[in-house]
Amino acid sequence: MTDNELLEKLFREARQMEVADNGFTDRVMQQLPQEAYRPLLRSRLTLSRLWTGFCIVVALVLFVLMRGWELIGYGLLMLVNNSQALKDNLIIFIALAVVGGLVGISETVRRERYSVI
Repeated sequence: MTDNELLEKLFREARQMEVADNGFTDRVMQQLPQEAYRPLLRSRLTLSRLWTGFCIVVALVLFVLMRGWELIGYGLLMLVNNSQALKDNLIIFIALAVVGGLVGISETVRRERYSVI
């Protein structure tokens, strides 16, 4: 079990615990200025989502303009049909860059979905 999984388990269990404090926690939470920081958090979340969307759109536009599907297809075809292509570092680099880009985009989208800020 990783450290993150252990922490999540700890916090999950802690969230379910009730502390007998005669309503002290509820009174403190009601006195906190909630509306003072909510717009700031909301604007940061909106800005983060806009930036993520912008980066994804730029990546897709570049992929289309550079005909990325041809590069991927050519690279895969050369790897399958020609053993000489295994020596060609450029094709391997292109394939790894495309896969890395796709993994990066999916990781960014996953993090954005679960971000708090």
